[in-house]
Amino acid sequence: MIHSLRYSSGMIDLKKVSEIAVDVGKANLGAKNVLRVVSQPTTDSEGQEALHVLIVLAPRVAARFKGDEVLDTLVQVLRKLRNAGEQRFPIIEYATEAELADIDSP
Repeated sequence: MIHSLRYSSGMIDLKKVSEIAVDVGKANLGAKNVLRVVSQPTTDSEGQEALHVLIVLAPRVAARFKGDEVLDTLVQVLRKLRNAGEQRFPIIEYATEAELADIDSP
C-alpha cells in the first residue's frame, strides 16, 4: 500500500498533462498531425497510479511515423511531466477520430 501513497503528492491537473502532451506531440509528430490529447488517471500493470494519455492524430498520418518519433514523444512527455511535479507514469496511446468512433459504435 505504500506504493500507492507515494503518488498522492505528485499529481498535476489533467488539463496541464494534456497541454504538455500536445506541445511535445506537435513538436515531434507535426503540428497539423496532433488534433488533441485526452488525459485521464489509470493504473499500470502493477496496480500503480498512472496516466492514460490519448493523442488523437489526423487521418492517415500514423503510418508515416518512425519508432524514434514515437519513443522521443514518450520520453519527452515523461520528462516534462516530472519537471512539472507529476509522478505518475504516462501510458501513451494513439488513435484517429475514426478509430475512436469505431470503438464507441455498438
